[in-house]
Amino acid sequence: MPNAAIDACCLIDLLASGEADAILRSSGFTWNLPTAVQAEVQYRRQHDPDHPGQTKNVPVDLSPMTESGVLTVCSPQTLSELDLFTQYATIFRSDGEAMCLAIARERKWIVATDDRRAIRIAQQAGLGVVSCPQIVKAWTDATSPNQASLHRVLQEIRVLAQFKPNPTMPEFKWWMDELASTDP
Repeated sequence: MPNAAIDACCLIDLLASGEADAILRSSGFTWNLPTAVQAEVQYRRQHDPDHPGQTKNVPVDLSPMTESGVLTVCSPQTLSELDLFTQYATIFRSDGEAMCLAIARERKWIVATDDRRAIRIAQQAGLGVVSCPQIVKAWTDATSPNQASLHRVLQEIRVLAQFKPNPTMPEFKWWMDELASTDP
């Protein structure tokens, strides 16, 4: 399976689904988690059972996914990776995106991101890019979840991660069609 480095926005979107482990396992990639991304992903939103209709921030524990091998922690190891990290850090507000792109570029990995700017810069550098809609679609194709499960995953990502795919993203139409076909 090809290696992919995942950035914080994409990981947070997948965590919101409640099925991140299963989605990542069935996506067809070997997942790598840059240490800066690991440091950034501290909280995610979940529904607040004490206040229906509201959400609350809860701590993220990535250790089950790193201990099981779904995510492999990585960091810059060469001078060229460190130099690229520094270069990208001047472009992005997030060290996670900078580290993700630097490592992926040097190691010829795919970048998993939902950030439009990161997608553009990665593509300009000749990197392959996957986004949340593509990863969720791969999970759907691999596992054939029932319509209710798929709807719940897409809704949770939309509500909890506040993610809506950009129309230029691959699988945008599929995502929107799936949501529309199951919306009340």
